[in-house]
Amino acid sequence: MDPLTIEQFKTALPAKVKKSINQKLIDKINATLSDPEMYEQYRENLVSYANVMDDGRFKVSNYIDAVKYVSHKLRGVTNIRAYSMTFPDEIQRFTAQQVAPKDIASYVTAYNKSKLVNLILEQTLTPSWI
Repeated sequence: MDPLTIEQFKTALPAKVKKSINQKLIDKINATLSDPEMYEQYRENLVSYANVMDDGRFKVSNYIDAVKYVSHKLRGVTNIRAYSMTFPDEIQRFTAQQVAPKDIASYVTAYNKSKLVNLILEQTLTPSWI
């Protein structure tokens, strides 16, 4: 399991966003890729769904998080579990601030309905006629 390089990731991205790729983002990707359960699916998804970045409306860091979230969702976990695995620090902060579970569920629902997440989810759908 070789770490992803800046050059490898840039080849999958639209020209508009290539300049925003830096070592910190690659380190974040490689940290997720270090999980053997997620390695193959996450790496493939990062490259496969990069076309959602074509219009340049999204930050690459948000794209990376959304792909991680969707990758967990595709494994069949619940929205809250996928969010917790994608944003463990956020869940820890909610817990420390004693945010009510129903409020956490609202944040998760909002994230799940976000434009970027839905654009990526649309990419995962296979037409029924294939």
